[in-house]
Amino acid sequence: MAITLGGGGSASQVNETIDINSAQNLITLDDGRVYLKAGVTETDTTTYPDATSALAYSGTNFSIASQGGLPISMTWDGTYFWVLNNTSGGNVFKYNSSGVYQNVTFSVGSQTGNALGIVWDGTYFWIGGYTQKSLFKYNSSGVYQNVSISISQITNPRDIAWDGSHFYVSDNEAQRIYKYNSSGTYIGNFLITQNTQTWGITWDGTYFWVTSSTNDTAYAYDASFVYQNISFSFGSQETTPRGMGAQGSSLWVVGTSASGSLFKYSPQIGVTSVSSGLAVKGLQNYVRIK
Repeated sequence: MAITLGGGGSASQVNETIDINSAQNLITLDDGRVYLKAGVTETDTTTYPDATSALAYSGTNFSIASQGGLPISMTWDGTYFWVLNNTSGGNVFKYNSSGVYQNVTFSVGSQTGNALGIVWDGTYFWIGGYTQKSLFKYNSSGVYQNVSISISQITNPRDIAWDGSHFYVSDNEAQRIYKYNSSGTYIGNFLITQNTQTWGITWDGTYFWVTSSTNDTAYAYDASFVYQNISFSFGSQETTPRGMGAQGSSLWVVGTSASGSLFKYSPQIGVTSVSSGLAVKGLQNYVRIK
């Protein structure tokens, strides 16, 4: 007996038996396609044209409620999370990779008046001030460096992203993302049409991810802000989203409806249907059998 298994359009012969472990099974999609999870690990999604590319809730979260408020934005410095709460103009709290508060905080209220975004550029923190329409620079200890960047082109500035060379700031009113170089020179802007009232934004090294304050979905864009037809929903965890942050290949969503909690979304292995609300990114672990 021979069984032909097709993976990404190519077929291979498997004779007599197929060894799979207890955690693996058949996956049947809504349209009738059937897949066998079979220990195949690939990073090239083009090998598997039936795969989708997105993220799903990892089950991991932590709260800043004990530190006095609701998260409005967050950033990851490679070792620690820094979470912005705009109470009293703005306070930033430090957490380890497990979400444990490190008893470190610094205030940005003297500069911003109404802080709404935070990002780490590898050396410094930048905090966005809604009232002043500026980005303010702080060292790794949270000391203001007497340096600011004007973002006066933006009507209602919200969250901030950094891609290694440029700042990107979302505008909640114009549905646009505004781009500035590292010296603060305005470069241009991009219209976001997948949602309204644009708010959260982050760069994960491959995509920009953008959320809306009235939508429970994150959308992926390339470096030119062309929509990649990739998205994931976080509405089961947070219905009033605000900022976003990237931690390696995972994303975190913060908002104000979930008792001060931050939620982690990570790449998933497998194949799922769009209607199920699940999706995968990058790694695949299946072959199609019919």
